[in-house]
Amino acid sequence: MLGLYIHIPFCVRKCRYCDFLSAPACDSEREVYLKSLHGQIKAFGERLRQKQLEKHYIVDSIFIGGGTPSLLSSDQMQELMDVVRDSFYVAVDAEITAECNPGTVTRKKLCAYKMAGINRLSIGLQSADNEELALLGRIHTWEEFLDTFEAARNAGFTNINIDIMSALPGQTVTSYQNTLKSVLALHPEHISAYSLIIEEGTPFFDEYGENDCAKKKKKDATKLLPSEDEVVQMDELTWKLLGEAGYEHYEISNYALPESACRHNLKYWHCEEYLGVGTGAASYLKTNSSGDYCRLKVITDTKAFSEIDWNDPSSLDKCFMECDVLSLQEQMEEMAFLGLRTKEGVRLSSFYERFGKSFNEVYGEVVKKYTAMGMMKADETHVALTLKGMEVANWIMADFCD
Repeated sequence: MLGLYIHIPFCVRKCRYCDFLSAPACDSEREVYLKSLHGQIKAFGERLRQKQLEKHYIVDSIFIGGGTPSLLSSDQMQELMDVVRDSFYVAVDAEITAECNPGTVTRKKLCAYKMAGINRLSIGLQSADNEELALLGRIHTWEEFLDTFEAARNAGFTNINIDIMSALPGQTVTSYQNTLKSVLALHPEHISAYSLIIEEGTPFFDEYGENDCAKKKKKDATKLLPSEDEVVQMDELTWKLLGEAGYEHYEISNYALPESACRHNLKYWHCEEYLGVGTGAASYLKTNSSGDYCRLKVITDTKAFSEIDWNDPSSLDKCFMECDVLSLQEQMEEMAFLGLRTKEGVRLSSFYERFGKSFNEVYGEVVKKYTAMGMMKADETHVALTLKGMEVANWIMADFCD
């Protein structure tokens, strides 16, 4: 099975916290990019056919991310999905997600997306507070989000994720609690709850970029960031309110109702194979029968990507800016710290099957250390973080990397 990630690098305007590969573009620039994207998808499909691997790599999850994929017209989304199906074997029950921003879709467009095969939406809300949304540079209000959510339900979508964020400038524990309760009242199938990370190269970094407390109190900072104590309270509220509402905390930042965990993202955390197409897209693929894995990353220059001649057989190899074959140690580290992001944790049988070594043989001392501290739990089948461990997950995971 194979996961397929498709990157659409267009947005209405850049949010003030965003460091993703995205930018505004005119209609003609979008068309040229999409034509090249179609070419790359077809070229990958042809490569699999040449190696007689097309039936081995059945696509069971597709994630169309960005940017703002919902800027694509109904016809553009239909054509994209047609190209994917013509190029790959797509499972009948494949999970097919499109990211969507409020204010960029109508009920009619969403109905067309559903006809094209999209069966899951991920809607970027971030906050139910309009002042917080304005500070983030979002293009929508809470009310516009509600219109989009209602349109999605009316279009027949029964699997919807809502993205929210904590630790925002000017955000209080009370305002974040209101966001949580407002979202829960809508009963989405999935909620992704992220804590704001101040990334270099963004407007937010200019205001809040240094780690010391003095930086976030700069005179030109529009609003102060919440204190560390307030951020902890926000995290605890998330766990409490979503847990009480029946959502399983199945990954550090993700919560789902029963049977609604994101299949595509689970591929990342379980170190399963996925292919990324479009500018800046990453792939994780087995390179040969001996079990070596590599990480690939497509070039990030959208103009250069749009000019690639995909009829040239060498184009697939030339489109990558990174191609790293992972050592055995690197593969074990990835399976450890990515698996530990999930509630399930690392499957001990999967670890042994891939590497021929038991998890305890490689990481037994680390597991023993954090189990004694109440931050990790282990049984005969899995090793996982406790809720206490999830609070300091990055610190723990550093111990799994030499």
